[in-house]
Parts: sequence; C-alpha cells; structure tokens
Amino acid sequence: MSIAGASFPGGPLRPRTRRFLVLGDLQRTSRLELLREQNDRERLAIVDAMAQEDVDFVALLGDLVFRGDDAGDWARFDALTAALRSRGNPVLSVLGNHDYGVVACRARAAFDGRFPHLAGRRWSSIAYGPLLIVLLDTNRLRLSRTAWAAQGAWLSEMLSSADADPEVRGVLVLTHHPPYTNSSVTGDDLGVQRDLVPIFSRAQKTLAMLSGHVHSHERFARDGKLFVVSGGGGGPRAALHQGARRRHHDDLFAGPRLRPFHFLRVTVESTSLAVDVVGFDKGEVQARTLDAFALPLAARPAEG
Repeated sequence: MSIAGASFPGGPLRPRTRRFLVLGDLQRTSRLELLREQNDRERLAIVDAMAQEDVDFVALLGDLVFRGDDAGDWARFDALTAALRSRGNPVLSVLGNHDYGVVACRARAAFDGRFPHLAGRRWSSIAYGPLLIVLLDTNRLRLSRTAWAAQGAWLSEMLSSADADPEVRGVLVLTHHPPYTNSSVTGDDLGVQRDLVPIFSRAQKTLAMLSGHVHSHERFARDGKLFVVSGGGGGPRAALHQGARRRHHDDLFAGPRLRPFHFLRVTVESTSLAVDVVGFDKGEVQARTLDAFALPLAARPAEG
C-alpha cells in the first residue's frame, strides 16, 4: 500500500449542480457506551434528508462505523448509505479513528473497497470547478513518523501549486480530527494544530478546514481562515464546555451545549461558497437550516 498522496484517480468532478454535501461521524453507539445517546432514528433521518438533495458528490469526514474491522458495522453502513450511493454520485471520505478498528489491515481493506478513489492512498486531492478539495489522514498515531512528515510535505506542495494556479479560486481541506474544539470529551488535536494548520494558514487560497471527530458543530475564524467542526451524523453527541471552561471563546455558532444533528450543504456561487448547516434537534426528523455562512473565492483570472 502506497503512503504517497496523489490527485483523484478518476479525474476532476464535474460541477453539474455546483453543490455538494459534507457529513461527519455516522458511527453507531456501542453497547458498551451505556450512558451515551442512541441516535439510530436521527442518523437515518440525516442520511434520508441528504438523499433528497440534488448534488454532485458527498464528502464524509470519517468515523463511518464504530469499529472498522467489524464486517457487521460495514454492512450497517452500506444499508444506511444505500440511498446516497444509488444516485451514482461519488462519495468521498477521509479515515476516522474508528474506521481503523483494532485489526487495521482488515479495516483498511473494508474502507478501501468502499472508497476506491483513494486507491490505497491515505491522502489525496480532487478538482471540482474552481475548487481544490484536499483529503488528509489525521490519525497521527496510526501513521509512521515518515508517513506523517510526507503528508505534511505533500500538503505544502499541493497548496503552493494551488496558489500558483489561476484556475483554482479556493481550497477546502478535509480532516477527521479538528485542531480546535470546546468539546468536553475530546480536546484540540495538537498534531493537526502544530503540523498541518501552519501549512494551511500560510496558503493564500485555503478557505476552510472541515473536520469531524467531535459530535457537534463549531465554527472558528483564525488568521482569515475558517475551522469548522461538523460531526453531526448521529454519533453520540458531545457536550461543549461553557463559560470559563471553554478553551476557545470565539465559536461563531451560538448554539446550545449539545448541538443539533446536521450536515453541510456547500454551493459554489460566482464569488463565494455558500455553506448551509442543515439538520435538526434530538427527537426531530424534519431538517431545516441551522446556520449559514459564506467563504469568499479568489477573483476570476483575467481573460485575454
């Protein structure tokens, strides 16, 4: 298995609707997690709502299953996402920590079989209209030091190339682990924060880093870039610290401690990306817009 990154083997994604969806953390609640939420109904409702959308592709932010080497978990994932895949649109994904399972080689075989776009690679990029979408593997403890360093070097080179390409007007970086969060269960990912965020932040055309892992929605603006936590796919939700216990006081989404289940709808407009956070609260199934924001694209290249 190669550890190198590369462009999407299938070539660029064609922007027919100029719209795509992003979803994080579909994994079930384990039987061992006795005190945590069971969200089977909400998980199904989120995926059903996504299946009603006319989009070009779906991107997943990892933790698709509870245990990546469990064939039964993958069978449940296949059944859950059948309606999404039946439209024939590509479904992309990064690897979450749960997706590695216990027996990593078995888990990777199950993952790669469902996402052949990776072709055995742990990081890749794909062009979509004026966007470059970069998928990273932020499971630092599952990568060798050599692989982790190679991914960072590849990311730096990829973003430098995007900055020099007049056809690229914006870059989205997709990871599983967020560099910033107020979660009471999971802290900031210091490896991402230390090794990947500086590369991301130095680039001119990077717009947002979209991450899962934390079963919540948060939105932070740092150095002119946006860092979005979007783990609303039905994993047991994590309450956010409030008041003096918050690590970060600049969350731009003024939601409750337990955030709604949700996905992101991203629309490519002439001068910006319009992002809608679509979802519902516990016990509901009717999706609505919960939050909305825009990411400005670089100017179009001059003609002539």
